[in-house]
Amino acid sequence: MKVDMKFSSRVLFLVLLAFVQGVFALTADQVLAKSKDWFKSGKAWSLNFRAQVFQADSPDIRTQSGSLLVAEGDRFKLDLLGIKFYSDGESLWQWNVEQKQVLIKAVEDLSSSLHPSELLFKYLNCKALEMGEGEFAGQKLWILKLDPAKYAGQFTKMEVWLSKKDYSPVRLYTEDPAGNATWYGIIDLKVVKKISNEDFKYKPVAGVDEIDMR
Repeated sequence: MKVDMKFSSRVLFLVLLAFVQGVFALTADQVLAKSKDWFKSGKAWSLNFRAQVFQADSPDIRTQSGSLLVAEGDRFKLDLLGIKFYSDGESLWQWNVEQKQVLIKAVEDLSSSLHPSELLFKYLNCKALEMGEGEFAGQKLWILKLDPAKYAGQFTKMEVWLSKKDYSPVRLYTEDPAGNATWYGIIDLKVVKKISNEDFKYKPVAGVDEIDMR
């Protein structure tokens, strides 16, 4: 029995083409829209994160880890090494643990660049330019390259790596005009269905001084 090699090659090409089209059946815009929908499923979100900053003028890599509980309305609880922040949307408590001191400020005085919810939500405000695939920590992910025009002067490059299971963010990448790059690894991101405003308020601790700067 003779095999028509040209026919077989055409069949193989069509099979591969169908497979590739199936893999990318979703567009970059659709994947980003699904990620936005994921955030609509809860009242708040909790996560652990690890940030690595690669400075353009130094071989050193700065690393910072922490945990975050964040909700709409400028409410968050941020826990970093040696310092904790609480915000109920009106007041901000900055607890310097080693100094045994809490500074109380008005949230409206907080610089937007310091707002921890920016870590989680900035990419949702960008337009998706192109989409690819990648793998990180054993997970298969969508990679979206984003248009950072909304943050001109702050970022020149942005991308987000999204879970293929639920479209939640797993990694974020930013690069600023000076060439400094930052990778954010998002760990154990969870939707919180019920939340109380008391969860975002500092509870007085014995021996810790409170200084009201409002």
